[in-house]
Amino acid sequence: MTLFTIETAQQEERAAALWLAFQHLGEEEGGNRIANALKLVSSGELDPAGILVIRDGGQLEGALVISPLAGAGGLIWPPHVREGPQRSAKETELVQTGLAWLRSRGAKVVQAVLHGEEVPLAQSLVRNGFIHVTRLRYLRHDLPAPVSVLANLAVQTYSSADRGLFHEVLLRTYQGTLDCPELNGLRTIEEIIEGHQAQGEFKPERWWLAFDGKKAVGVLLTAANPEVQSWDISYVGVVPEARRGGWGRRLIQLAIAEARTAGASHLTVGVDARNHPAWNLYTALGFEPTGGREVFLFFWQARGT
Repeated sequence: MTLFTIETAQQEERAAALWLAFQHLGEEEGGNRIANALKLVSSGELDPAGILVIRDGGQLEGALVISPLAGAGGLIWPPHVREGPQRSAKETELVQTGLAWLRSRGAKVVQAVLHGEEVPLAQSLVRNGFIHVTRLRYLRHDLPAPVSVLANLAVQTYSSADRGLFHEVLLRTYQGTLDCPELNGLRTIEEIIEGHQAQGEFKPERWWLAFDGKKAVGVLLTAANPEVQSWDISYVGVVPEARRGGWGRRLIQLAIAEARTAGASHLTVGVDARNHPAWNLYTALGFEPTGGREVFLFFWQARGT
């Protein structure tokens, strides 16, 4: 039996390795994904050590792309291995090697976020401990008119608020959440904050802590994407005892108003498909559906390590 080996792709074979990983997307989309990945490598945003290849008898047989994420996270694309003997075993070795590499770089949770047509490719991930947790549904607001309904909303920005209080309230909003509850308790508050700060362009004045009188009741985190002149709602959360009091609506209206004032072309958000109240609220406030992706997660805690 021929032994196969796994290693980081050499510089001269990165394009070939990426083609193996993304060829299922077709020539045009696959080519775009390869060009973007190589651009990210050049800019330092994608560690080339995360482009793994598997060789069998000296031949390039498969590839896997992985990337650490800020905040103790990791991103993985399903491996692709050429048809032939031991294909399943080779996929498993690629996934396990990739997970070990991400773990060595501090990852506590690894995600694969896939378009619907890519879901069959996730079988190799599921065989190695990933679980399909939900569908992430995307919405967009085109900010057509000013928002005036912001009465009774007192806020402090992350720049001016007590950081300890901001973090405490953020953690409390996770209690009973319908947005990927599988992630609760996996990361420290410092790791959570680091992860949010890495999403888009972080500015502390675009994070808000909401108050009902002197009591903090919720948080709103937004990030800008200067390349397309858009804003994204990274997170909205309300503490359990203040839910169903209209605070989520007020915070989303604040995001709409601030994005419009800043000159953003549109505002986007991703919602866990299981969170029907949030979906209903966003659509009621003028957000329109734009698609979705399937979310697969791996976390070592579930495996007892």
